Amino acid sequence: MNKSETAGGGPLLAEDYRKARKEVSDIVIAPFDENKAKGVGYNLAASMLVYSVNKKRLVKVKENDREVYIEIAPHDTVLTLSHEYLVVDGDIAGTFHSKVRCSAMGLGNVSTTLDPNWRGKLLFSLNNPTKRKIKLVIEEKNDGARKAVGLITMVLYRIAGKEEHITAKELHLDNPPMRTDIWQDLTERPSGIHAQAYEEFQKIVQEITEFEAPKGERHAQLQKVIDTAIEVRQKILRGESIGAIRAATVPTEEALRSSGDIELKEKFDAWNGKFNEKSEDGSYKIKDVAELAKDDALKDMEDKLVQECHYLMLCEDVRLQEEFIQKRIERYWDGQRLTRLLKRMLNYRALAVLSGSVLIAMSFLGIISLDEAVPTLQKLGFVIVPVIVDVVVNLFGVHKPDQKG
Repeated sequence: MNKSETAGGGPLLAEDYRKARKEVSDIVIAPFDENKAKGVGYNLAASMLVYSVNKKRLVKVKENDREVYIEIAPHDTVLTLSHEYLVVDGDIAGTFHSKVRCSAMGLGNVSTTLDPNWRGKLLFSLNNPTKRKIKLVIEEKNDGARKAVGLITMVLYRIAGKEEHITAKELHLDNPPMRTDIWQDLTERPSGIHAQAYEEFQKIVQEITEFEAPKGERHAQLQKVIDTAIEVRQKILRGESIGAIRAATVPTEEALRSSGDIELKEKFDAWNGKFNEKSEDGSYKIKDVAELAKDDALKDMEDKLVQECHYLMLCEDVRLQEEFIQKRIERYWDGQRLTRLLKRMLNYRALAVLSGSVLIAMSFLGIISLDEAVPTLQKLGFVIVPVIVDVVVNLFGVHKPDQKG
């Protein structure tokens, strides 16, 4: 399989990443956005799973009309998974670096490495060494569409002397490495009110690690293309007529006409075109099926077509996993609503609530008369009632996304 152009020793360029995507060769980034391939690197985005090392719990993902973002607290470090799933050959290694925009906001530098033969999502740490919280945009919204924002630049290098290739078997969503050992080591069980949140977080990590994407309509459509290629290959080996071979490709050809998968259509048309090539007199060039059985170029086209289908299946798996993460995080925060409200009650007006409780207890015990306690309780009521109203509204009211950004 073709390799990207840069020889061993130097960093791969933006054009190398685009070529690798087209050929699904030694570097696979799912999903791939050609606008993120710039200069000597590819800009990776973050997922919705963001964990605070200091607070030992998930970081709230917020959104407004324009963007989805998080806020990193002063002197805190957060862990997050990459939005992309990465597969590299044994002759590819890399490094990760902070984008200038992130460094300019005050975030600490990212500096880590990528080993050859990596397969899965990546775990990143982002540190805020400043005395102020830093807002970090994860996604941008535009006309109803959401686009993941590149936060970390991946720079890949070819290791001279190595020759390994990614196979179709490697292009499916495996149990993602995502360094679960690090998640577990850095997430010690807190005591008190955060214990339940910790246990819920560990459950989320486990569910994501064991996630298996359901095979829906998208997978069925792509599998149909693979099945067509297999069927045609079998017809060729059995020596069936060229007419039977052409007929086998027609349903898939018609199904792909309305497809938005440009690369898939191009590869299918190039492969299918071999059976439909015509001479200047209008006759078909292929008259003997035995010629096709010996055609190495046709076999290469077939392999590229099947590889493209497996890549698109991987992209669908990653999309479904991201969707699962987002929904799972939303459930987590819904479950934490009562805990957050209890903390709010304890944080402010706590003295008023405590004082009122003491006065009531003293009146029941006969230490003071009820007549003496009532005037004070009436005054405290003006402080306590708003707390009660706040709890009721937040528990049963409608929550709207943050509109300030």
